[in-house]
Amino acid sequence: MHRAIALYSGGLDSLLSIIIVIQQGIEVIAIKFLTGFTSPLKESDLEYARQFGFEIKEINIKEKFIEILKNPAHGYGKNLNPCIDCKILMLKEAKEKLSEFNASFVITGEVLSQRPMSQKREILKLIEKQATLKDLILRPLSAKILPPTKPEIQGVVNRELLYDIYGRTRKPQIDLAKKFGIEKPPQPAGGCLLTDPSFCRRVKDLMQHDELTVENVELLKIGRHFRISEKCKAIVGRDEEENKILLSKGAFIYPSDMKGPVVFLIGQYSAKDIDTAASICAFYSKRKEVVIKLPQEKIKIYDATTKEEIVKYRV
Repeated sequence: MHRAIALYSGGLDSLLSIIIVIQQGIEVIAIKFLTGFTSPLKESDLEYARQFGFEIKEINIKEKFIEILKNPAHGYGKNLNPCIDCKILMLKEAKEKLSEFNASFVITGEVLSQRPMSQKREILKLIEKQATLKDLILRPLSAKILPPTKPEIQGVVNRELLYDIYGRTRKPQIDLAKKFGIEKPPQPAGGCLLTDPSFCRRVKDLMQHDELTVENVELLKIGRHFRISEKCKAIVGRDEEENKILLSKGAFIYPSDMKGPVVFLIGQYSAKDIDTAASICAFYSKRKEVVIKLPQEKIKIYDATTKEEIVKYRV
């Protein structure tokens, strides 16, 4: 049996593309690449895999994606989304898995001209070239209006059973979903946090202060964020769940009665920064007293006498 690797986004287009290929008797392994800016696999994804008979895996590329995000060769989209470089990275990673999974080509859910930046005809050619996957990327939804790929030419895939969907319309995909028995079609796989202007402002702040790391990106997804100095920022928990996450991280400030937000500090902080962060905690908790606790590696910056020291800040 022939086998293919599919880039799985969690959206309808990638799911349909997988089903189209499976129906030609080809085994498919779907890969969800984790960049740190898109959601991980959901239970609904696993249900689709069981329903239609494909294997599904997660692969972490967060560190590699961070490096691309800092300086994408092909620039950003409307916000901070490096769509072209992101797709090239994913395809390169998929290519490396071809031999491991004994697969011969790659499937994507791309639709010609659906997205203005990354799905133009010339851009698809560019991506294919830079991913070094010439004639090995099958796009089942638009295949009939694209040049034949190697699996089509070799008869592994029947081109007549592929589609000619073009542009931003969603009707053909919805009709296909009904045909394949998908009762609750997933939404298009937007979902990238780098298309959200407010989230991008937080990312830009990290980039400007040389703090863009995988761990710090995860923290961008929770709390209120305050840049309190060039080398320090504070994150304020908004609910009990966020407080628990921040308490597990290290340097923190909290109301003395534990009723209110936890404040977590990123970067190098001075006594003045501590004072500012404590004031923020007091403001949001509406408490007269907050507790400051610092981890050992930061004590020198704060100039405390012992690593166990707890300093009370009064307003």
